[in-house]
Amino acid sequence: MPPDAPSNSTTVSCGNHVYVIGGICENDANPSGKDDVNDVFQLDLKDLERGWRKTTSMLFPRSFPHVLAAEGKIYVFECMGSESFGKVYDISGDIWEPLSPPPEAIDIRVLCVPVLNSSRSQILVHCYASGTLYTYYYDRKSCVCLEQKFCSWFDSAAIMDDVLYTYIYNCSLEAYNLLDKKHLPIKWSSEIPVVEPQGSTLYRLGNGKLILGWVNNLHRGFECIRFNIWCNEQGGIHAAAEHQFAITVPYPEYISGIWFF
Repeated sequence: MPPDAPSNSTTVSCGNHVYVIGGICENDANPSGKDDVNDVFQLDLKDLERGWRKTTSMLFPRSFPHVLAAEGKIYVFECMGSESFGKVYDISGDIWEPLSPPPEAIDIRVLCVPVLNSSRSQILVHCYASGTLYTYYYDRKSCVCLEQKFCSWFDSAAIMDDVLYTYIYNCSLEAYNLLDKKHLPIKWSSEIPVVEPQGSTLYRLGNGKLILGWVNNLHRGFECIRFNIWCNEQGGIHAAAEHQFAITVPYPEYISGIWFF
């Protein structure tokens, strides 16, 4: 990490570069003892000897920013407390611009982790307060409402074959067809073998496979469950876990802790 990188920042790769965005710095003058920052650090993977360098700062300070990269641009959506819906950084032009907001006024103080659907040039954004699911089309810079009442997914959502899969802790896997705008029933051929902890994250592996992963800090490892997903003739979804126990991958001793996004 950059030597001057603040804590609670977010890292994202785009093209041949890695970026560390936002975070928190100490400030004794602030009653909370800290301030959000708008710093951005860049590492060129083709010129590692040059090291990290500071690049153009964000429009607004932000800690724990929700960040995605698509087609040479970095999209930052607000997590908690906000002056804007989001912003975009054009790498080639070295410019930050605000994103087009939703057509109606919304409470954007807390947003779920956004989900990228690159095949449709979409970024799905869910608002906790209103329960509304929005689609931001980055190819035409517009935002539309997809569903007015949609269950929050926290960190657990993935898109595969135009179906949005969300996982609710200690509850169930949900499926939503983005083209038909309808929920799909899911039938499990084999149940998930363990009770996953809160904070688990859903990932798309491709080829009809999803993975639900979490960090086990007690045993210092990344644990996950891999399962297959396929559609049946009635338009529903079948799901089956590939193994009877969670897969565990230990992480090095010098790492104190890991967060997955």
